[in-house]
Amino acid sequence: MDTPAIPTLRFTVLGPVTAVSEDTELDVGSPQQRAVLAMLLLADGHPVDVDTVVDRIWGSTPPRSAAGVLRTYVYRLRRVLAPVAEATGLRIGSDGGAYRLVRGRSDLDLAAVEAARRRAHDLDRAGDPSGAVEHLAAAEDRWNGNALGGLHGPWADAERSRLGELHDEVALERAALEFRLGRAADALPGLRRVAAARPLDERVAVLLLESLLDTGLRTEALATYDRFRRQLADQLGVSPGAALQRTHQQLLRDDVPGHPTGREAPPASGTEPPVRTSAPPAGAATPAQLPPDLPEFVGRGDELARVEEAVATGATGVVIGFTGLGGMGKTALAVHAAHRVRAAFPGGQFAVDLRAAGGHPLTAAEALLSLLQSAGVPRAAIPDGLDDRCAAWRSVVADRRVLLVLDDAASAAQVRPLVPTGPGSLTLVTSVRRFVDLAGIRWSTLLPLAPHESFELMGRLVGHDRLAAEPGPTARLASACSHQPLAVRVAAARLADRPSWSVAQIEQQLYDDLDQPVVMHADCRIVDAPFRRASASLLEEQRDAFHRLAHLPDRPFTTEEAAWALRRDVGSTRALLEDLVDAHLLVDEGGQRYGFFALVRAFARRQPVRARAA
Repeated sequence: MDTPAIPTLRFTVLGPVTAVSEDTELDVGSPQQRAVLAMLLLADGHPVDVDTVVDRIWGSTPPRSAAGVLRTYVYRLRRVLAPVAEATGLRIGSDGGAYRLVRGRSDLDLAAVEAARRRAHDLDRAGDPSGAVEHLAAAEDRWNGNALGGLHGPWADAERSRLGELHDEVALERAALEFRLGRAADALPGLRRVAAARPLDERVAVLLLESLLDTGLRTEALATYDRFRRQLADQLGVSPGAALQRTHQQLLRDDVPGHPTGREAPPASGTEPPVRTSAPPAGAATPAQLPPDLPEFVGRGDELARVEEAVATGATGVVIGFTGLGGMGKTALAVHAAHRVRAAFPGGQFAVDLRAAGGHPLTAAEALLSLLQSAGVPRAAIPDGLDDRCAAWRSVVADRRVLLVLDDAASAAQVRPLVPTGPGSLTLVTSVRRFVDLAGIRWSTLLPLAPHESFELMGRLVGHDRLAAEPGPTARLASACSHQPLAVRVAAARLADRPSWSVAQIEQQLYDDLDQPVVMHADCRIVDAPFRRASASLLEEQRDAFHRLAHLPDRPFTTEEAAWALRRDVGSTRALLEDLVDAHLLVDEGGQRYGFFALVRAFARRQPVRARAA
């Protein structure tokens, strides 16, 4: 007997928002209901809380029963998708005031684009640029007009702009490969489209001019250069960068050696040819925005060495990220590392607080406005759209060796438009979680300080002599702080505020605080704050597991022990444990064993555990 065919389900967001099953388009409702579906699809399996969805749909004027209307939308979507949900593994779940869509085996056009792009990069690195072009061409074909067609409002506009930028990047990567293969004529249609969308992007201009020259369209190339030069002068008050000026000189000579057809291949999208000029152009501002360094900074030798090595190599557009549980010193490390290498960046040192922790992060467009103004571009000359601001920022720093610190980032979409691609530029990013969709970033996860580093940090804050008189209590106090920099600093502040107290007394007070069912002291609330934020970001089942596991004995535990405590099977328990490791609330102890930082365990034990259903 034939095996029944598994139903197919395809979602699209790179055009009108649709759901198609077996070539039949499903009715996913009104524009607002489609917007809910789009939000859940673009969240890629992560929860989206109710307040966020309401704000994105209705902005500052939500209906009185907005949450109820949203529940109705979700109910209708579940009902429409129900006939194929079980077969495809699709599920729309609700946990802790948030909704989450698990796609299962259903297809999403955006996911297909990202997969094709990754495959193209792999093929190009493996020496098969022709195969890479085929995958990029397939990715380009996934767009069917403007993304999120039919949806309106600031959120839809911002996402449409982001997805439009992705479309441009795919086209540029394909065009660069076509040019490299000696097929400049095939590169031109996509380049002309992107150039019209990004009239101030020098990367696009260079590749377009080279392709025009390669196909014998020298007159059009000269006119294109002149138009671009005027736009830079009129809108930004700057001259073309060194890379574009060199291309112009090549146009005038009609002689660019090195390319298979007699001309040198331009760089792939996202890169610039190597240039030696790194100072800002005449009249441009040279920011020095780094926050003050911490004079008592200690530790993090490996991470600092990694930053200094990246600066020494002079690679283009290097991005280094620091992640870890709040309080581990991500911001302090980024600032300290930036101060150590700042002399290597005469083009300026920029810093932006992206404000993820507050729940209302800056948009990429807002951050670009701040960066452009810091770079000396008058507000009246700064365009309004994200793409245009991104192009303007890249043009301003195209030939400047700049250092950029992006603190407390919320997402790859927020960071990606801000990264300078100039020669030798460096971006340092801090975030509570890694962004797996930010290509090229090198992540370091910050763990607690070594015991001797905790002792050194505390000594610099309260005096080494005082600690040396009580080495045992000092070591235990640092250990009770889990060697977390924030907690060590708070303990040191408490010591400094009680000059007549012994270290042993402060140690005992900390133990008393940890045993309390409710945090009493303000400084303990400071230490708890990052744990509370991390816990709040969990799904309900993850948060429940986090609280229950904290009541296991104070030692590393196995997956099987966790499964017994949670009354779950081993497979689903392992997935839960890995989710908690990703949230930095559990530590992978090796050998498939997990554990808690002492402070995190104490926090979790203070939280109420939900009663289980009978």
